[in-house]
Amino acid sequence: MNTENKETDVLFKHIEDIVTTLGYECVNVALTSERGQSILRVLIDTLGGITVSDCETVSGAVSRFLDDSSGADAQESYDAAKWLDRYYLEVSSPGLERPLFKAADYERFKGKEARVRTAELLDGHKTHVGRIYDSGAESVTLLTEEGLRVIPFEQILRASLVFSDLKPKKPKVNTKKRAKNQTDKVSHEPQENHQDND
Repeated sequence: MNTENKETDVLFKHIEDIVTTLGYECVNVALTSERGQSILRVLIDTLGGITVSDCETVSGAVSRFLDDSSGADAQESYDAAKWLDRYYLEVSSPGLERPLFKAADYERFKGKEARVRTAELLDGHKTHVGRIYDSGAESVTLLTEEGLRVIPFEQILRASLVFSDLKPKKPKVNTKKRAKNQTDKVSHEPQENHQDND
C-alpha cells in the first residue's frame, strides 16, 4: 500500500469513528475528483431513516474535524494539508437502492435482490441481478434467473440492492368484473315481442 492510500485510510477511519459516535451507521466514505474538485462523500444510515437534519449534523462534525486537523499532531496520522482548503464535503443517505461496498454488506443483506456490475464478462454478462444467496471472504453468490452465479469481489465495479417497488408491474385484469359487465350488457338488450296480433 502506498503512502497516499495509508493517509486516506487513516482519514476515512477518523470520519467513520465520528459518524458512529454520533449514533449513525457509516455506510461508506470515498474521495473522488470531478472537474478538478476533490469531493469527500460520506454515506450514513440509521434504522429510522436519514433526514436533512441528520446530514447537517454529520457534515458539521466532519467539517470541524477537518478544519482542526491542520495542527502538528494531525501530521503524525496523515498529511491533512492535502485535503484542507480544496475539498467539497457531501453527506447523504444511501437511498432506496443502497450501494454494497464490503463483504459484510452482502452477508447482512443475504436473501435480498441485488444488481452487480463486473469489470469482465461472467457467464456472458457484465450486469448480474439476483438474490444474494451466499457471501464469503472473496466472492458473493447470486441466485439469478439462470441459476447460481459466483462473482469474485475483485471483479465488482459497483453493486447495490434492488428496490422491488421500483420495478414496473403488469396491469391486473379484473376478469370477474369484466364477466359481470358482459352479463349486464346482455340482460339490458331489448327483447322482441312475439305476441300475435289477430
